[in-house]
Amino acid sequence: MSKKTGEPLSQLLERKKRLPVQDALSIQADLLKQLNAVQEGFQTAPWNRELREYGNVTPDHILIAYDGDTPKAVLEPIKNEVSDSQIHLAPECFWEVYLPASDVFSAGIILYRMITGRSPWEYDFDNLSDGPEDIATRIFAARKTRPRRPSFYNDRCDDYLDEIILKAISTDIELRYKTAGEFLSALTSEKKATDTDKHSASMTLKEKLPEMEKKEGKGFDEVAGMAEIKEMFYHDIILPLNDRKLYEEYKVTVPNGMLLYGPPGCGKTFISQKFAEEIDYHFVQVKPSDLASIYVHGTQEKIGELFKAAREKSPSIIFIDEVDAILPSRQGNLYHSYASEVNEFLAQMTECHEHGIFIIAATNCPEKIDPAILRTGRMDKVFYIEPPDSDARAEMFKLYLEGRPVDSDIDIKQLAELSENYVSSDIKFMVNEASRNALKERVKISQKHLEDVIKKTSPSVSENQLRKYEAFKNTRVFV
Repeated sequence: MSKKTGEPLSQLLERKKRLPVQDALSIQADLLKQLNAVQEGFQTAPWNRELREYGNVTPDHILIAYDGDTPKAVLEPIKNEVSDSQIHLAPECFWEVYLPASDVFSAGIILYRMITGRSPWEYDFDNLSDGPEDIATRIFAARKTRPRRPSFYNDRCDDYLDEIILKAISTDIELRYKTAGEFLSALTSEKKATDTDKHSASMTLKEKLPEMEKKEGKGFDEVAGMAEIKEMFYHDIILPLNDRKLYEEYKVTVPNGMLLYGPPGCGKTFISQKFAEEIDYHFVQVKPSDLASIYVHGTQEKIGELFKAAREKSPSIIFIDEVDAILPSRQGNLYHSYASEVNEFLAQMTECHEHGIFIIAATNCPEKIDPAILRTGRMDKVFYIEPPDSDARAEMFKLYLEGRPVDSDIDIKQLAELSENYVSSDIKFMVNEASRNALKERVKISQKHLEDVIKKTSPSVSENQLRKYEAFKNTRVFV
């Protein structure tokens, strides 16, 4: 292919699809130097919409010249919008927020495109409506998926470069390079990522892992109702964990973990916390965001650190919230990186009771989790946490009304009968609303206040949802 001096990068990419990695890095270095100069010039002024001349960089704004065989990039001022400009916009720009890190995002997408020949995300722009909101909605929808590593498409791209590019295009501005200068420093550093470097990088993110704690509390005494579940927990889990030698003498396996599934708001998280108090174990609650990492293999390393901390503080409980997001099924179109993370978690989880670790996982979507989680030696017990029964609802009304100015006409039993299929969070909300209404009138909370709120409030869990959980329960060998 002949070289055309002064042609836009967009035309060069149209001709060559993707560029040699060294050429892409040369162009990117020139781009970032110019962006850095612009950003440093505005250090004393707000980076706002009036200063967005370089706020939405696309390949159309980069002219390519050659110094011998080496391509050079010249950044042109952005004077007009171009057709694909929005796919280079950082998420915050859609909300009229323009920061130096926004340029990093746009520049990162350009580097990804130069190396791979494609965008980090695939966008569906078919049958667009006339409004710009439709484009933005589809862009945000596409970006909910994790982009593949550039090395997936170009084997000349190493793990270190993968890490840099994925950090630059992170949709979370807190994880992105803050300035073009930071991005440039990472690219031009001669230091490659050894195993120690990668470990150090992930250790920076490890600081965001929640701490293992042992909290004082009343345990199951603070759990309203749920008598059957608490009895099951006691005989199937607490006794084996507290009297291991006796159970081992009878060759009865000590449980490794349990899965709690059911509608949201039914107390899966709460009962897990109280279970840790009841058994007097260290406890850590882990959400999907706690394990997220923009580094290649970063999530796997954070998973390893999580289990390492649990072993050091054993006996301990790891509570995995929204386990369907952390351990999704590996069937279908799951990216390789997700499958690796699932494999790492399953490997750490297997027989972890031997190290004094007990796993509790909770999900509202049991059909989405990887079936391997239910293998013997991982999740030995599975419990359906259904909406509270009448006795449990009565206990909840008592609990949430405790300490408030209430009238003598309160009929807890009647309130429980009127609130069938309402979950704990619903009852807490209704008690708060009734209290607010009574406060406006400067009177005590009455039965009428509560019944009026119940009539106006629908259960947060629908009948269709409950039927889905019941059907799932009947098709699985679950408790």
